[in-house]
Amino acid sequence: MAGIHLHPHDIYDEGPEQIFRYIEQMGDIRCIFPEMNTIFERNPCPKGELPHNPVHSFVHGNGRLHIPHGLLIADQNLYQKQDEMILSGKDPLFILQTHKKHADYHIVPWLNVLNGDFAGHRLEENQVIDFRGRTVPHWLCPNGPDVVPMWAKLLLETTERYGWDTYLIDRIRYPDWSGEKINPAGIFSCFCRHCRNLMAEQGLMETQLIKSMERFSQLMDDKNYDLAVSYFRVSPALQQWVRFRQESVSNLVEKLVHQIKPLNPQIRIWIDLWPPSYAWLLGQDYARLTQYANTLKHFPYHKLGGGADVQGLIEYFGKSDNEKEEVFQAFLKFFGFDFNISYEQFQQSGYPLQFIHTENKKVRTLSQPGTFIYSGIQMWNISPGELEEAILAARQSEADDVIYYCYGWAQVEHFQTVGKVNNKI
Repeated sequence: MAGIHLHPHDIYDEGPEQIFRYIEQMGDIRCIFPEMNTIFERNPCPKGELPHNPVHSFVHGNGRLHIPHGLLIADQNLYQKQDEMILSGKDPLFILQTHKKHADYHIVPWLNVLNGDFAGHRLEENQVIDFRGRTVPHWLCPNGPDVVPMWAKLLLETTERYGWDTYLIDRIRYPDWSGEKINPAGIFSCFCRHCRNLMAEQGLMETQLIKSMERFSQLMDDKNYDLAVSYFRVSPALQQWVRFRQESVSNLVEKLVHQIKPLNPQIRIWIDLWPPSYAWLLGQDYARLTQYANTLKHFPYHKLGGGADVQGLIEYFGKSDNEKEEVFQAFLKFFGFDFNISYEQFQQSGYPLQFIHTENKKVRTLSQPGTFIYSGIQMWNISPGELEEAILAARQSEADDVIYYCYGWAQVEHFQTVGKVNNKI
C-alpha cells in the first residue's frame, strides 16, 4: 500500500506514460495521491530544478484548484480559484484516469483544505486573523462558517465526477511560521470573531491571552530564547489556547465527515498531519482526529527537521552564528527534542535518523487503535544512501507503510534506489 504524491504539473508536463514508467521502477507503489489543489510552494523546495520534467525547470504553486467544479456558479460565498489550465479545459485527474494503467493503482486525491487562493462574498468571514489583528494571507480558519460546506460540496461533486471515494486531506491546521515568507506571528492565531466568540464561551480570556503572546514575542525580540520557552510552558492562557486550537481543527474534520456521510456513505477521509512533536502547536490532536479517519500520513523527514522550515525560522531570529545556535537550541527545547546536535550539524545532516523511529512511535501511541500509519519519505535533496536509510528506518518503525514526497522532485536515481531497497526486503 505504499504511495507517492503527484503535483498537477507532473501530469500536465510529463504525462501518465512517463509517470507510470518511473513509478513501476519503485516496486512498492500501490496508491497514487494526485494533488487537487496547490499551495504556495516552489517546486522543488526551496531550490533546484525538476529533474525529469520536459517543460519546466521549476514551478511555483499558486494556491489554485486543479479540478473543474460548479461552486463558482452554485455558491459565491467562499470558493477556491481555479487554475488557468482547468479554465482552458485541461483536467489532470481526468488525464490520469483515462490512462489504462491507472486501474492498477488506488487513486486517492490529495486536498489542501485551509491554505490556498480563495475568494467569495464571505471570504473575510472565514480568514485567519493573528493576535495583532492582521489577516494571515491565504489561510482559512477552521471555525470559518463556510469552510466545511464548501469542501463537502466539492468532495461530493468530485466523487460523482471521477468515481474515487477516498481523499487525503492536508493543511488541516493553523498557519505555521513558513510560507511565501517567514512569518512567526502567524502562529499566534486565530482571532476572527468566530474564534473570539468560542474562546469567550470556553472561558479563555482574550485580553490575557494577547498579553501572554505579546510577552512571549518580546522575550524573543530581546533574545531571551530560553526564558521565552519556559514562559510558554507555564502560561495558563497559552496552554488553554493550544487546547482550543486542537478542538477547533478536530471539530472541522468531524463536521466535514458528518456532513458528507449521509449524502455518500462510501466516501472515506484520510488525514495528513505534521509529526506529533510539532502537530500539537498547530492544532492537530492525533487521538481525536483518528476518531474520524482511520488512515493518516505524517512526514518525519529527518534531513529537513520534520518538514518544517527549521532553517528559515532560525535565521529569522538569529543573525550571527552564536545567535543562530542559541535559537536552534531553544527550538529543540521548545518542541521537546533531546538531540545533542549543533545548528551547523543540523544544516549538514538534519536530525538523527532516530527521529523517524521516535515520531512513528509517538503517532502509534497517540492515535486510535487500528489506525493505519503512513510515514512520509523525503525524495529530494537527499542522497541515494540517505534515502535508503530513511526507507529502512520507516519500515522498521511502528508505521504500517510509506508515502514518498514527491514524484516530480525526485532524481531518476531515487526511483531506482527505492526499487533496489524493495528488492532486498
